[in-house]
This record gives sequence, structure tokens and C-alpha cells, in this order.
Amino acid sequence: MANDNKIDNTTVVPSGGDILKNVAENFTSIFSVKPMAKYLSGARCVLRINGKIVGFAFGISWKITTSVTEIRTLDDYHPHELAPKHISVEGSINGFRMPGFGPGSELIQTDMLSFLHQRYIEIEVRDSQTDNLIFLTKRALVVGRSENVKSGQLADMSLQFKAIGWSDERAPNYPDGYDGAQDTDVFGTQSGTDAIVNPLGNFDPSNIV
Repeated sequence: MANDNKIDNTTVVPSGGDILKNVAENFTSIFSVKPMAKYLSGARCVLRINGKIVGFAFGISWKITTSVTEIRTLDDYHPHELAPKHISVEGSINGFRMPGFGPGSELIQTDMLSFLHQRYIEIEVRDSQTDNLIFLTKRALVVGRSENVKSGQLADMSLQFKAIGWSDERAPNYPDGYDGAQDTDVFGTQSGTDAIVNPLGNFDPSNIV
């Protein structure tokens, strides 16, 4: 009868080593020691407008265009040079439409009377796991809005914005071999101090985004 409760010659009552092994396995299953996910996902992103978390948004996209113009010469099939032309930043924010909490009520988009005096808004996207900056602009305006209300579905909306300047994980910096020529400051005059650098010589994103 002593062997009736045995399966494959193992004891029914676990030994001390088996108990410690089970506890260790349960502990590691609760507290994972695996490294953080390498790639960014929407679930990890935090979107803020004017410093406040935007709870109604479920998506944001942006497009940064660094446009150039072709400098062409006679008797040459290829451009002689690609000269910088302009930089444009635009994007859209998608979210649910919440009654009483619209873009106008939160001063995100201008209304009929404030159109000529609308202030810039700040848009920031960060990785919640590492607090790394993904996208930031401090001078943006909502230039369009579309809303969808359908039977049997949640109402949603899309905000289109344009911005002046941006910043991300890497602070803007001059290319290798930059000759240090004087740049035009924010007042349009020549200055020995760059417009994007503070008096201490450090990069100051508040001057460009």
C-alpha cells in the first residue's frame, strides 16, 4: 500500500528542495527579468498638449520635410548641387470625440473670435518606459479638424496641425566640419552667438521648437 500513491517512483509529498524550486519559479514568473522591449509601441507612448496628458487621443502622426532645390548647370544631366530650401513640420492627432471636451474648449484649436490671436500650442510625445523624447514642438497650430459621427459607432475626430521646428532624441547639432560662420539671430541681424544656442554655449530647444 505504501507504493499506491507513487507515480513513476516519485513521492507525493514534495521535498524541501522541490518546494524551494516551485517558489523560485513562481517568483520569476511574476517579476520578469527579461529586458524591456526594444521597439517603440503605441501603448508605451504618452501624448501631451500644453503639458497635459491627452486622454481622448488614440493616435498621432507627423511628417518632417527637409526640402531641397536642384542647382543645375549647362551641359550636365545631373544636378550640380542640392541646396537646402525649407523645413516643414505637419501632422495629425486622432482621438475620440468627448462631449464637453472638444479642441475649442481646451484652447487647442482657435474659434471664430480668437482666430487672429491664437497662441501656439506645445505637442510632446514621450516613451513612458524610458522617458525618452520622441517628438516635441513648442510652436504648433491646429489648422484643420474633421469629425465622424455614425450610428452604432464611437464618434471620433482628427486634428491636423502645422509646426515651426521640432526636437527628438538627438539635439540638433552642426555637421562635422562646420566652419563656425556667424548665423542670423532671431532679430535677423548677424551675431556671434547662434540663435539656437544659449549664452552658455549649450543647445536651447526653446529657441527653435
